[in-house]
Amino acid sequence: MRKTSTRRMIPTLLLFAASLVVAGPIEAANASTLLEKALYTEQTVGDLDAAIALYAQIIDDEGRRGPHAAQAQYHLGLCLLKQGSTADANDAFDTLIRTYPDQASLVAQARQQLAAAPSELTLDPAPWADGEFLTYHLGLPTGRRVGILFQMAHAVQVDGEDTWQLEVRRLVANNADNYGVSRVLVNPDSQRPLRSMFRHGLLGNADVRYETDGVVVSRQAGEHRLAHSPALFDNEQALHLLRTLPLEPGYRAELSLLLPWTGEATDAVIEVTDTEPCEVPAGAFECHVVKLDMGKMVQTLWYTTSPERYLARVEASGVLVELAEIGRIALDETVPFGMDDFGFGGSLPAGWLLDERRSAERVNSALIRFLDPEAAVIAAVEINRCQRCPGLVESTERELEGAIGRFEGFAMRDGSWTERAIGGRAAISFIGDYVRNGEPWVQYRLYTFIENVRLEFIFRTPVGRFEQLRPTLDAIAESVDQR
Repeated sequence: MRKTSTRRMIPTLLLFAASLVVAGPIEAANASTLLEKALYTEQTVGDLDAAIALYAQIIDDEGRRGPHAAQAQYHLGLCLLKQGSTADANDAFDTLIRTYPDQASLVAQARQQLAAAPSELTLDPAPWADGEFLTYHLGLPTGRRVGILFQMAHAVQVDGEDTWQLEVRRLVANNADNYGVSRVLVNPDSQRPLRSMFRHGLLGNADVRYETDGVVVSRQAGEHRLAHSPALFDNEQALHLLRTLPLEPGYRAELSLLLPWTGEATDAVIEVTDTEPCEVPAGAFECHVVKLDMGKMVQTLWYTTSPERYLARVEASGVLVELAEIGRIALDETVPFGMDDFGFGGSLPAGWLLDERRSAERVNSALIRFLDPEAAVIAAVEINRCQRCPGLVESTERELEGAIGRFEGFAMRDGSWTERAIGGRAAISFIGDYVRNGEPWVQYRLYTFIENVRLEFIFRTPVGRFEQLRPTLDAIAESVDQR
């Protein structure tokens, strides 16, 4: 199998261009001036390619002699490090140590850089296919299911370049705030992140740009920049990234992961300890047992030994994650929802997902939670079968009273009570304002009956997003028909 290394060679064209700038040796005064220009270009202008060309010129023209060439050699290594070319940066620092032993201070700094340099990762080609869609159940050791996680990969074009869009959706059903979505765009060969978005009801929101000279993290608190690390990956791509490692018993690697919700990086050690059978709802697999040590948290992951290297199971902090279904989904594909035994069905727009919750003890009720692409809506349809159903108006008035008593500051908007039709059946909707976590939110509720089954759609959004999202929410409710 072809291996892809994260190593990049020093750009040949830049070195060639540097050799054309000046013909012949330069005087010390000119070398000093050129070094000042190179430092300004690197540190103030931020044009690393131009700075590399200037440093290469100084090294070439001084014939690897003198303090200016030594400084240029050191800063050449720093520039390559900022660009993510770890191996070439290490070569530059090693050249400094061997060629300029009399430059004690610079040699000491170069040794520090080499000591701190992370080991290079060798990656296999991505084992996932375009549109891969994996469903995981989140549970407790007791067997109780508490949530769901989806993992997806799509091949997309960004600015004319091939890119992988790696996505994770999560929902813990016993906490309305514990839901989220993340997407990371990565280079298909090196798996280096290009940018990412993170949305979570508890941890907040973040957007990250991975640039050649640093990482820019934007959160509600503001924007800040981190120094670039060649071994830095996004935490939200980690489940995919580990599938590209050459996992075998005895394998060990180190990397850094950026946690978007904190804006800080943390180190992680990956070690394959064993190979063993692993049985999950999706099937029985032979798996590599992988320890992921992040200091304060140690997780055990089981990756299949098959060519796809599926993540089959995770044990972490008392939560068990198990692969439940392997499928495919297109970015523009609508998603059906509904329950045949309750006699209804509908469809979600492309990008939306769902989680069905049913109980063996409560056979006449069910819940379907919806997950939107931006984690901007808390959405669900509650299903209840009744033997003697109250009228639609009476039923809806009871729900309104319940909302007033349950949600802080809940008040129905004047004029929002609307008698309408959904799928040709009588329906009622209303809008209510309330306070959630100290912020103004909106509830949009729609009620209808299909035979003796009552459907209650509840959509909750921040007040500033409601009008933009309302057409989509209406479309979901209006897609419902009888089966």
